[in-house]
Amino acid sequence: MVATGCNMCLKGAKMVLFVTGVCGFSCWYCPLSEERWQKDVVYANERPVLCDDDVLEEARAMNALGTGITGGDPVGCLERTLHYATLLKKEWPDHHIHLYTASHLKEKTLEVMEGLIDELRFHLIDFSDISFVSRALKYRFDVGVEIPMIPSRVRETQHLIQRLKGIGIHFININELEYADRTIEEMRKRKLTLSNDTCVIEESGKAAAQVVQDEVVHYCTAHDKDSIQLRNRFIRRAALTRKPYEDIEDGMLVKGVIVCCSGRAARNIRTLLLERVDVPEAFVEVLGERVETHWALAEEAVPWIKPMEGIIQIGIEKRYPTYTNPLIEYIPL
Repeated sequence: MVATGCNMCLKGAKMVLFVTGVCGFSCWYCPLSEERWQKDVVYANERPVLCDDDVLEEARAMNALGTGITGGDPVGCLERTLHYATLLKKEWPDHHIHLYTASHLKEKTLEVMEGLIDELRFHLIDFSDISFVSRALKYRFDVGVEIPMIPSRVRETQHLIQRLKGIGIHFININELEYADRTIEEMRKRKLTLSNDTCVIEESGKAAAQVVQDEVVHYCTAHDKDSIQLRNRFIRRAALTRKPYEDIEDGMLVKGVIVCCSGRAARNIRTLLLERVDVPEAFVEVLGERVETHWALAEEAVPWIKPMEGIIQIGIEKRYPTYTNPLIEYIPL
């Protein structure tokens, strides 16, 4: 079964709200980067959060239909987590919120979460105790378990699935085991094979094939997360935030860029482009010493602009449409 939150994620419609990197557990396979692991930082997607408006603006920038609250362990900073859930629900009452935690939630915590959190996802470290999962099922949440597929735990996982079905679990997510730079040595200690093409453990997929036959189980691969979920989120955000002269290509924003020696030179180039080519003024923008325009216009202008004095370079940029807007590819013209 694919959970409601997962369906939204796969469509790219969920914002990822990372409320803290701090966690009281020390899972050897934790995929967090060094920049976030055990750091008390907040991010809405790739945007650092310094105030409530940062969260709301990021949700608007992608027209988020829901939010996944993650960490670290969000329950470790419960007041902050509830604050952001309240903020989002107040702005959009139908906003779907799922929360990922390894904490054993008590009745009092479950009670304050009701009405704010729609879906609880428990990360089980010790498979022997599922009493806290049973407890959560008594409340008004969709309750699931989400664990990585550790190759050495196939039989344990099969047994766990049957026990979870016995208590009426709503869904079980099995994630392909991934590694980060920080966990490579831990993976090697356990003689796991690191894929050269992606950050996954090769044995994980084979192990998952032995446990995902049940309809309550959904297997989420690294490909699902990166090539589908993340790509769709980028496409969604790009469609809402792109400038008139930017095209969308495979989730990236594509534009032409003319770098000049000065702001004055850039303004002169903009004037010249608008005089020679019949395009709306919004199609040519000056940002400091850069002229940004449609990539085809930059390509067309190369023969008569490149020889001009004050031109440093002309090219095509491809960038992710995130808050940080990183450059992914540059094609010189």
